[in-house]
Amino acid sequence: MTDLSVRSRFDLYQYFILLLPNRVRSRFQLLYVLAIFHIILFLFVYHRLILIKPVPFKSINFDQNQLCSIPQFDPWDQTIAKSISLKSVHRCPTHKRNLINVINHTQLSINQTVNRTSFSGSITHCVYLKVDRNPEEKSFRDWSYTLSEPILITNGQTNSILDADFVLTRCYNDRTNYFDSNHFCGYNCTNFQHLNTREKKLITNRTLVYEYVHPIIRLKRPAFSPNISTNRSPPPSVIMIILDAVSDLQAQRALSHTLAYLKSLGLYTFERHAVVGDGTFENIVPMLFGLSGADLEIPNMNDSRYEFLTTEIHIDNKTKRRTKTNRTVYYPGPYDDYPFIIKNFSQLNYTTFFSEEWRESAFYNLKNGFRQSPTDYYLRPYWLSLYETLSYNTFPGNSNPKPCYLDKLLHFLSLDWLKDFLQVHHQQSDHPTFGIMKMNEMSHDYLERLFWIDSDMKEFFKDLIEQHLLNNTIVIFCGDHGHRQHRLRLTRIGSFEVKLPFFSMLMPESFKQKFPQATENLEKNQKMLTSWWDVYETLVNILKMVEEPHLFDPLLVNWQRTTPGISLFHPIPERNCSSAGIPEKYCPCSRTVPMNIDQPIIKELALTSIYYINNVKLKNHKHLCMILELKTIVRAEVEELRAPIFDKNTTKSSFTQLYTVLFEVSPSEGIFESRLMYDPIKKKAQLHSDILRINLYGQTSACIQDKYDLRSFCYCIAYHKRLKKTFPKGRHRYSEPTTVNDILKGK
Repeated sequence: MTDLSVRSRFDLYQYFILLLPNRVRSRFQLLYVLAIFHIILFLFVYHRLILIKPVPFKSINFDQNQLCSIPQFDPWDQTIAKSISLKSVHRCPTHKRNLINVINHTQLSINQTVNRTSFSGSITHCVYLKVDRNPEEKSFRDWSYTLSEPILITNGQTNSILDADFVLTRCYNDRTNYFDSNHFCGYNCTNFQHLNTREKKLITNRTLVYEYVHPIIRLKRPAFSPNISTNRSPPPSVIMIILDAVSDLQAQRALSHTLAYLKSLGLYTFERHAVVGDGTFENIVPMLFGLSGADLEIPNMNDSRYEFLTTEIHIDNKTKRRTKTNRTVYYPGPYDDYPFIIKNFSQLNYTTFFSEEWRESAFYNLKNGFRQSPTDYYLRPYWLSLYETLSYNTFPGNSNPKPCYLDKLLHFLSLDWLKDFLQVHHQQSDHPTFGIMKMNEMSHDYLERLFWIDSDMKEFFKDLIEQHLLNNTIVIFCGDHGHRQHRLRLTRIGSFEVKLPFFSMLMPESFKQKFPQATENLEKNQKMLTSWWDVYETLVNILKMVEEPHLFDPLLVNWQRTTPGISLFHPIPERNCSSAGIPEKYCPCSRTVPMNIDQPIIKELALTSIYYINNVKLKNHKHLCMILELKTIVRAEVEELRAPIFDKNTTKSSFTQLYTVLFEVSPSEGIFESRLMYDPIKKKAQLHSDILRINLYGQTSACIQDKYDLRSFCYCIAYHKRLKKTFPKGRHRYSEPTTVNDILKGK
């Protein structure tokens, strides 16, 4: 465009403006200015979000002398930023308020102000029922709870409740059921005597207007007695806060304010911390038991509660004849006789706790729990009971789309309980504690929800610091693994992120002053390759300090490792995944570069992987599982090995390349990641490590539910036939795993 043409257009615009009335002219000019402003703003945002390109992967410089090279990634790299769709925080109803308050952590009090404003003063009486574990549970442990008979809250307030950890409160607007004249009789009233449990519940629910589960917290153990001869103060407490499915990069993205505050207090962050297994169970077991997850998956054939009958459907591939076979399945558990490290601290007069929000797929019941409560405060009954109250938005599974309990998001329940617990036990240093608070709802299924709780987590830690509740406490703030099913898992960064969970430690100032060398080691170890084995050994190291008060130094006590891990208070040398106890398929050490997926070698390697699944992994289950076929190749990478790897079966082949291939199969629509070694001279490929599935499989493998190592591969014939019969015109979107297209579309 020439200067003349621009000038001509400007003159035409001025002439057009002069023809307009004054009022219209001013409005038009304002509209014109706003339009120009929005165009400029759009171009700016577009440039920031789209046009700025990340550093190409091939430009990453690898240190050839480093035993474990892990690429450094920008948490907001373009490939990740466009995969994250942030949503506004879900707002819980503000008109709902708690009718019952807890005073001094042990007393219940009816809030008459709420009674007047929210219930128009209609509440006639409130009762509480003690919540406990079910000692007569016939099936799996920790899947049910018990309630005591209702106890009336007289004169609007109770005395201190000292024989329960949790109470279910209920308030009614009718006195006809629980009273005989003015005498409270609970379930012993004439109205209830001839009714069964179901009928009692129906009558109760007719006039029930409020229901809420409250924690009750009190000192359960005597004060810690310091060793007078050594003049040692009480040992440090250890508090673990675990956010499910949070990687180090995700923590940097979503918890930026929390981390900034904690780092100002000296937080140690371990950016090269790696998983040792796939999910929660496989990573928490090494950290808390010093064993592999497989060690706790041994079927229990001596307890009928872990014995179940199942029906297998055999379908003959030739005749298509269906044959049903009944067989007994034995599940693993319970874990009472395994070396749970929290019990060691309990024996040293530590007050212990264990909490996890979810009722399903929780760590302690996924493989079927404990026979006896493993800790002083065991919150499993608390979570089970609150999900069945009026205050909870009813939802059949985990990850409630409206995750509220009355007027609070669910994560506040965990944080509030922990704060109350510490207020009771940490006002003085003579009640050391060891506990695990695992939070799932705000991170596991919805990666974007973690952004919601950043300011809440910051305020939570800030309150604890300002109240001096962490003065003698080691805080472990971490994830357990990265996000495994989010669409970012299809990206190259996502493949590293899932293997590098968030892990950090906040040490009390007193520890740093007393043990400068251990603190220096901790500082240096932030740059080393670490894993959950190291965390276990660190906990053992702390335990030894308590057991040997005459030494009470992490570098002097008789700590001897029993796993591949090394205490983080001791120097950790540069090492590879093998020496750190990290299986090859979870190893984050890599010098790979991306490849074009259209190259013939990539398809060949994908087919080799699928052949292995069909004919090796599922060799003995072909009567139950469908044959898988290649559907789509998603991504591929290659690494030139620094030293050839020779074939174990023959010396004729030496593998000089290591490929990573991500592919989708049909009909299961499973997405797998496979690592294969390749000999470019002999044109031979061999699996380097086990194949990893990266999307959900749900009930598609229910026919081999007890085969933990095969569930991610098997797509049951019976399930497929039932699916086709139920939805003959196409796949039902809630019935099968998310596909590549679904992930890329953000479903």
